[in-house]
Formats: sequence, C-alpha cells, structure tokens
Amino acid sequence: MKNELHPAAAARPTRVAHVMYGLEMGGLEQLVVRLSEHGRSRGIDSVVLALGPDGPVRELLQRANIPTVWLGGLAGMTPTAIRRLAQEVDAFGADVVHGHDVGPWLNAVATRTLRPRTPVLGTFHQTVEPQGKLRPAAMAAAVFTQSLVACGSEVRASLERWSPKLLSRVVTIENGVPLTVSTGAEARRDARERLGLPQDATVVGYLGRLSEEKGPDLLVDAFLGHFAREPNTHLVMIGPGPMEASLRARAAASPLAGRVHFTGALLDASKLLPAFDVYVQPSRREGRSLSLLEAMAAGLPTVSHTVPAIREVHRDGQTALLVPTGDVVALADAVKRLTHDAELGARLGAAAKLESQRYSLANMVDAYAKLYRGAAAHAQA
Repeated sequence: MKNELHPAAAARPTRVAHVMYGLEMGGLEQLVVRLSEHGRSRGIDSVVLALGPDGPVRELLQRANIPTVWLGGLAGMTPTAIRRLAQEVDAFGADVVHGHDVGPWLNAVATRTLRPRTPVLGTFHQTVEPQGKLRPAAMAAAVFTQSLVACGSEVRASLERWSPKLLSRVVTIENGVPLTVSTGAEARRDARERLGLPQDATVVGYLGRLSEEKGPDLLVDAFLGHFAREPNTHLVMIGPGPMEASLRARAAASPLAGRVHFTGALLDASKLLPAFDVYVQPSRREGRSLSLLEAMAAGLPTVSHTVPAIREVHRDGQTALLVPTGDVVALADAVKRLTHDAELGARLGAAAKLESQRYSLANMVDAYAKLYRGAAAHAQA
C-alpha cells in the first residue's frame, strides 16, 4: 500500500549512520533515538555507532529495534576508532554519516579518509565552540561536511562565528518533541505514585543531566535556602550526571532532606512530567533543551534563566518566568510566585502548550529526512 504521507518510504531507504559519544542518558541521545525510530516512516534506515561509555540508552535503542554498535569504549580521533567507525559504516551500507556534537562529528569526517564518497553531516546541540588545537581541526573538517546543522538560532550564531567561510552549509533544524502528552488527574496520580510523592504536595521539578552547564546546583540551592517555610513543597530532580553525588550529599545534610528527591537515570522520564506543578530549567548555558520543550508540551508553567537559547523559546511573563542567570534568590522567588498563584501558572502553562506546537517531532524528522536524501543524492550525482 502506498504511503500517502511519505511517498519516499516506498523507494529504497536512505541509510544513515549516527555517530555519538556514549550511550548515557541525555537530550542528544534521546533525540538520536527518536530521529532513528520515526525516520523509518520517512524512508530512513538508521544505525547508531557509539564511542565512549555504555549506558541505558542502549535499552532505548533496543526497544525501538534500532541497530546499535557500541565500540567498546574506544576514545575518539585515534586510528583504531576511525578504522572501526569506517568498517561499521561500510557494513551498514550507509549513504550518509551523521555526527552529533563536535567530537563525534570530527570522527565522522575522519571516516572519509577511508570512505571518501560517503557524505557527512554534523549537528551541534550546544553553543560550546571548538577551542585551542580543536578549532583549526574543526574548521578543516567543516570543508568536508555536506551540512552543519544548528538546533536553534543561538547555536547557529555560534557555528557562524567559527566557520564564517561556510555559511551556505549552515542549516537550522530545531529540536522537536512528541506533542501527544498524557496529562490530567490520572497521569498526575500515576506519576506521583511512581516518584513516591504525596498526592497533595506542591511539586517543583527538573528533568535533565545533572551537569554544570544545566545549573541543577542553582535549583537545589534555591530550594534548600528558600523553601524551609513551605512544608508541603517538594523538589524532584530527574536525571543522572556528574553532579548527582554532590547534590545528593548537599540535600541529605539539609533539614529539607525529606522533601528533595533524586531519581537518577530513567528511560521514560518525560512520562513523569505530569507529577510537577512547576518546571524549572536553571541552565547556565543551553542549546535547545528537549526537556524544556517536553515541559511546554505538557502545559507546565516554567521558571528559567534568561540565557539566549531559552529566550528563543520562551517569552517572559507570557509563556514562562525568566530570571537573571545565576541569581538563586530570583530563581526561588519566581518558583514561589508560581506555587502561590495557580491562575498565573495555568495561564503560562496553557500559553506554553500552544507555543510548543512549533517544536513538533514530526517537523524535525521531516526536515532531517529531506536533508539526508539530498546529501545522498548529491553524493551519487
């Protein structure tokens, strides 16, 4: 039966090899899983090639029946790693190699020394620019890259700063998330049961990596320092990361310890968003946070910092409350404002949910599928 929505799916699939660092849980990794899974209906077959550490994303890939090759923790940019990557690209018969963020992208470009006719794309999920010896290497690699993809305007501006001679190759494809989110009383009750939270609690939550650029310490400090007199308010931190142990210790030493909850890595973490009354994105730096978009799709009122990438998505006082980056007191005050003003929270959440329609998973997958087919056709011409 002909696929009316995506006719290209009836033709020979375009084969894409995704190269990323490790299989630990994070927004980039989840994006690769969703892009690979939903690309099938657009005529895209994918394999995921992972350098670095193993992790729970392997299970997500297995659930979605996406071929996955973990390269045994090999470090990147070594002859062995490049040779192994090229072998796996060849074994899959990839038409396109897609590297995610600077390190994996550089490795993907290096495979062209062994497979010079296979085009390479690179997607950049952060605003961190190549520095030191990495910068000239990245500038050279960009010459051999079909397209440099930015996940938002701020990331695009970053790319254009270090690759100004290649502006025609810079493309913006905004991150997308599923918009069919289960919300309502039943979803809220189930999520709170899973998290072990009182059903009548006021819940402030964060979903993402517990790493310095995401600012989870700022949120923990705001809660521990300013919510002692809010006995029914709980803080939930969903996600793993290098700061997890220190943040757990900080919370455990506080009188508020019983109201701070850490979950570690969870495969279906976004299904727990209905447990929250307020979502907080305390990032110091940001590219385009998937969890921020997921919170919008769930209709959650949000507090965040005024980093440029957040301002691309949220409007202060209209879809979220935005506070100066690093200002713990302002962060706490904005969270309290939403926990005390249900009408304001409902208005912001409804506006955010409406705005989230701009960031659909379907639009993102369609844009990448078109880019893959174009790169493959260009290589065959």
